[in-house]
Amino acid sequence: MTPSTGPGDVIRDSSADCNVRRVHRREWKLRGTCLPAILITLALAACGGGGDEKAAGLSDSPSESPARFAKNFQSLTGVELRPIAGDLFGTRLQVVGNANRFARYGVYSLVWTGDDKKRERLLGKGPADGDGIHWRHTGTSYTASKPFGDRLVLRWVGRNAKHVTPQFERLSRVLDAAVEGKSSSLPAGEQPCRASGLDPLHGSAGQCSVNGIPVTFVDAGKTLSTPAVEAEVLGMETAEVLRFPGLTPITPKGQFVIVAYRLKNKSPLPLRFLHPELRLGSKLLPENPDTAFLLPRSRSLPLPPGETVEARAAFDVVGSQDARDGALVLPAEREGKKEPSIDLAQGWIRLEKAESRLSKPPKRSGT
Repeated sequence: MTPSTGPGDVIRDSSADCNVRRVHRREWKLRGTCLPAILITLALAACGGGGDEKAAGLSDSPSESPARFAKNFQSLTGVELRPIAGDLFGTRLQVVGNANRFARYGVYSLVWTGDDKKRERLLGKGPADGDGIHWRHTGTSYTASKPFGDRLVLRWVGRNAKHVTPQFERLSRVLDAAVEGKSSSLPAGEQPCRASGLDPLHGSAGQCSVNGIPVTFVDAGKTLSTPAVEAEVLGMETAEVLRFPGLTPITPKGQFVIVAYRLKNKSPLPLRFLHPELRLGSKLLPENPDTAFLLPRSRSLPLPPGETVEARAAFDVVGSQDARDGALVLPAEREGKKEPSIDLAQGWIRLEKAESRLSKPPKRSGT
């Protein structure tokens, strides 16, 4: 006889080959002469030590060529630049690939000028404002040009007024750092994890940048606090199948990892969507779309400012990777009236210490 369930309850019965298996903590065995080295490595990670600019791919010295600058920029942002010679003013640095970080930096162009004269021509005749920006009025819009170091010039086009945005300010910070070949001038969340001596999936909690995206990370059992949301993991389990009353059972390609979490909206505007993801190694797995609206949730969306929701998310994990080596990923910032986005900043709750069971399904409130 099938037990009675509520929407999204995980059914456990022998006919389904134990549809849900508990996630067990991984046991580590250390032996032999490797133990001292491992303990030293763990100690460095625990205290956040061992940071190295060069280990993060930075030159640790001023960029002396467009190629060296491009490598520094990619190490800081995850954005690949291709030097293209033959530009009127020097070497144009063109963004290639899909990782353009538009959410963080917007649209821009970069030129490594050939000499002082070409640099001055590119900046224009007008004086710089207090932020070192040269503004040029063309038609109905403005173009901003700003020098970095002796050769690099940033051009920012199509502005309605002489006004910079958070995107421009982020870009300016990272260009300063790329020209200098060091990340120490950046806020903690924008410094590469290797340069900071941090591992976002293990060791101490903190902030650092993963492929150019700022990440705040904590262990399960602790509260993640970011500008956009506050969140905690309530538990997790795995399942071979999910059943919902009146619907065909949903079977994953691998196995479902189900994470229960609580989230509070800290931003000044309602949250219309919740799009948690699962970080495993270098990959981000989206929430399974077939179960996203079927798993229990304590209230409907949008979520007003200051309000809290309890929810579950299922991820289809293929292969032998242990979900406890991963993290629940949530958007951590929002810009203006836009929805919070993981392309802007992320919060990670590491699952290694998560409870090996799901909390009781949240009861939906009247809101």
